[in-house]
Formats: sequence, C-alpha cells, structure tokens
Amino acid sequence: MSSSSTARRTEIIIYFAGVDISQSIRPYLLTMTYTDNEEDKHDDLQITLDDRDRTWVRWLDEKGSAKGEKIRAVIIQKNWNGTGKDRKLDCGVFELDSIDFSGPPGKVSIKATSIPYSSTMRLQIKTKAWENVKLSAIANDLAGQNGMQCMYESSYDPLYTRKEQVKKTDLVFLQELCKSAGISLKVTSNTVVLFDAAEYEQKPPVYTVSYGKSDIIRYSFGTSYTDTAYSSCHVVYEDPQTGNKIEGEYKQPGEGSGQVLEVNERVTSAAEAKELAKKRLRQKNKGEVKAEFTLVGNVGLVAGLTVQVEGYGLFDGKYIIESATHNPTGGYTTGLKLRRVLEGY
Repeated sequence: MSSSSTARRTEIIIYFAGVDISQSIRPYLLTMTYTDNEEDKHDDLQITLDDRDRTWVRWLDEKGSAKGEKIRAVIIQKNWNGTGKDRKLDCGVFELDSIDFSGPPGKVSIKATSIPYSSTMRLQIKTKAWENVKLSAIANDLAGQNGMQCMYESSYDPLYTRKEQVKKTDLVFLQELCKSAGISLKVTSNTVVLFDAAEYEQKPPVYTVSYGKSDIIRYSFGTSYTDTAYSSCHVVYEDPQTGNKIEGEYKQPGEGSGQVLEVNERVTSAAEAKELAKKRLRQKNKGEVKAEFTLVGNVGLVAGLTVQVEGYGLFDGKYIIESATHNPTGGYTTGLKLRRVLEGY
C-alpha cells in the first residue's frame, strides 16, 4: 500500500534464480517488455541493460551457464489512482532463452520464454499413438512428460478413437489437435492452457476504450473480408466403409444467405457435424475485424480479457485481447492487439 500523498509511479520487481535483483538492476535498466499472448504463441519477457562497464556480462559469467535460469517479473503501479492503493501485474515465471551483448555503448539483452528451456515440448521430434482418449487427457499427458502443468478450461472435450503423433514436436502436435477441435492453446508460467475462446468472449468487458480519452496514445483498425466473411458452414463426411453420408450446417445468427464455407472432415453424427461447422465458421470469421491500441500503462489489461471500444463508428463493439505488451520503462505503456468478438456464436 502506498500513501495517497505520494506521486504515482511504476515499480518493477525482478527475480533471477529466486533472488530479488531489483535494486541492483534498477540503475542499468533501459527497457523491459512483457508480452502476454492469448493463443498459439508463448509469453515472453525481454530486458535490456546498460552495460558500458560490463557489470552484467561479468555477473552472468560468474553465474556460469545461465541457460534455463528462472526469471520472474512483477509490475506495480503505485498510487495510480491517487487513492494510495497499488495495482500489480505478476508477469509469471520465465526461463532464460538467450543473452546478447552489443556495443558501443555496451548493452546486455536478456530474453526469456514461458516454455522452459529444459522442456522438449518445442524441440524434440516424437512419434506416439493414443486410443480412446479425450483431448484433455492428451494435453495432460504431454504437459506432464515435459514437466509442466496443464489447465483445461473448456466444456467441449472431444473423444478420439485414435490419434497419432508422427514425427512432430509435442507443441506442434497439440496445436494441430486444438486447431481441429476449435480450442485455443497457450503456454504461460510453465503451464499449458487449453480454453474455449468463445466462452472467453462471452465474459463482460473489463475496460472501455473511448475515442478522445487521454489514455489513448495511438490506435489503428483494419478489416479483412478475404476468407473471413462467411455466413454459414456446411460439413459433409462420407464413411468409406459404410458409404453413409453425414451432414451438418451452422448459420451465423442474424445473417441471410451469403458465402458458404464447405468442410469435408470425419464426423460420426449429424450433431457432431453441426458442432464442427460452428467451430470452423468461428475459426474463419474471427479475424474479420482487428484493432491495435497503445495506451497509458494498465496492469489490468491482459490477453483473454474483453474490452468495449466506442466512438469509432464502424469499428465500435466488444473486442477480445489477443496480446498485451507491457513496457513499464521510459513511461509505462500497454500495447494491445484486439479482434472483435463474434456475437451469438
């Protein structure tokens, strides 16, 4: 808790291998950026230090091999609203991925990732088969093999008769399964998270971005109607053994006749075909309207949350945060990449 009489400021806490190095690093800290991604990309932390006297490159040398060292960062907004209350963003735990030293003037750049360096998840090619298993079980198995936790946050959990991982990394294989099932995947703080983006989109907005507000530094919007503006999806599958044809269709709520997305994938029932049609329609259409904002720093804005955008006419609506990049150095800013949510499905 801060005093309400003190000026608001941003404080950065950094732990290296479990040791708080915040005080030591502060005079040298040039930049720190934390990027929190909604899906398909891992979170990352980047720190740049002024190292003209080679303090940090020598310090890292004394540490020996720094590969895989744990780094944790916390951003604190002290007395941000003038009430004496602090707001905090725990960026999570990362593993050191690379160190660069350049100059003159000398600078050390440290990059860390939410996927452990010691993990084989993104590097080792594997072949394995599963039978009569749900997606959540495969995800838990792969996460456990890589020394990671797993969170499955979706009411939809497809059951597979057989799934084969053939000469692929665990991460690529799991990404493919999730794409096929319409489930989103992210890796953060040594945890594999699988979630239903449609369920996240239904949550109420945590913030309103209004045209003309003083916290908006930059903004941009864009639309793409190529391979995104489908009004319905039709799924058809013909069983090669029985010759039976299974079909299902899902139409976007409120839309009339329009472009139809045709999908030919294996399904076992008309109900499954309709559910798949809904998910394939979402996958195609969700990138139709996107936006980017640079705002005055806000620790409350992270990936997966929704915000309301107003005052921009055609582009008004509810958006989900695809990625949030927090840069608390040199004047705290938060960069957001957004996509407008799909209403009704």
